Amino acid sequence: MTIYHPPQFWKGKKITLGVTGGIAAFKAISLASYLTKSGAQVKTCLTKNALSLVGKSSFEAVTGEKAYVDLFEGGGEILHINLVRESDAIVVVPATANILAKAACGIGDDLLSTILLVDPGKVIFAPAMNVTMWNNPVVQDNLKKIVSRGMKVIYPVSGSLACGEEGAGRLPELEELVEGIFYYLYPQSGLEGKKVLVSAGATREWLDPARFISNPASGFMGGALASLARAWGGEVKMVVGHVTSRLPWGVEVRRVETAEEMKSALEEEWKESDILFMNAAISDFRPLSFYPSKIKKEGKEELTITLVSNPDILSGLAKNKGNKIVVGFCAETNNPREEARKKLQRKNVDMMVANLIAQGESGFDTPTNKAWIVDCRGGEKELPLLDKRDLAEEIVSYLFNHFLG
Repeated sequence: MTIYHPPQFWKGKKITLGVTGGIAAFKAISLASYLTKSGAQVKTCLTKNALSLVGKSSFEAVTGEKAYVDLFEGGGEILHINLVRESDAIVVVPATANILAKAACGIGDDLLSTILLVDPGKVIFAPAMNVTMWNNPVVQDNLKKIVSRGMKVIYPVSGSLACGEEGAGRLPELEELVEGIFYYLYPQSGLEGKKVLVSAGATREWLDPARFISNPASGFMGGALASLARAWGGEVKMVVGHVTSRLPWGVEVRRVETAEEMKSALEEEWKESDILFMNAAISDFRPLSFYPSKIKKEGKEELTITLVSNPDILSGLAKNKGNKIVVGFCAETNNPREEARKKLQRKNVDMMVANLIAQGESGFDTPTNKAWIVDCRGGEKELPLLDKRDLAEEIVSYLFNHFLG
């Protein structure tokens, strides 16, 4: 399971998880389990309707914490106040139309609805319901009221619903829920109003219908960068080639295949962007000719293929960047820092991140990277071997501190 947040992010976080009587209530158990295993303290508050679908014992088993239903279960403590004050966030999964209406109207007639009145800024709703209910103007008006009061929403997705219908109203999958919560809780900001463009994955240059030139890039590093830029407040779009990693939640994606397609897409998107993370592993060469039928082995002892250079997309985008910020990436087997310095100047970029290619440890298709950051102002930072999600955090922080802060 690939989820884009720094691995230690949840450690020490305190979450109150509200569970209502929607059919997706069972998914809240997986969320509680994931957050707990990731280091968070999770206390659960269930509505009485939720108990018709899931039990308190399930949440207590996966969190190791008491689950609550009644307003006066806290004994001598003021439960609804204390739960909120001790929590970093109040996350309601799933949020039914009923609980949204209560929150919008300020009704507190049970423990969960009363909790929602204490500190609206801590509340995150993940609604889930039938598509016709979701599209009901009353529900949409309630959502607008909730957002206007500082509460946050992880919007449902379209798909097959429990009632058998198709459409919006489906609770996002676990990875998407976790990333949506992460975006709201991430402590850094500074990219608000910035349009961030991230390229990721590998391009494929076809020789014939069965063969192509490519590389092992998974797209994970690009996904981590996009996720962090989104968490910092940026409006993020990705242009991706072939990827084997899932892409992050809340990011617009445009897919391409060849270097020429990548070039065309990036040139178009760059016109409306402020920051570029050029992380895609683009083939330097492509076959001169494409064979429309599969090349047969029979009768051939050798096969000579003529390759021609692909365009230098990064240099082209950075040539007239003006006040825009361009971050380039290079993967090297030898002298990564020196190579990064050379490419920094030659390609006219603001930052260059050099990744060491060390099979199984750093570079392509690994969870970790050893990297160096150099910038056009003479700055330099060597980083240890890091999880790529931690590396993304380092890169985005470096960009903000040196160019925007």
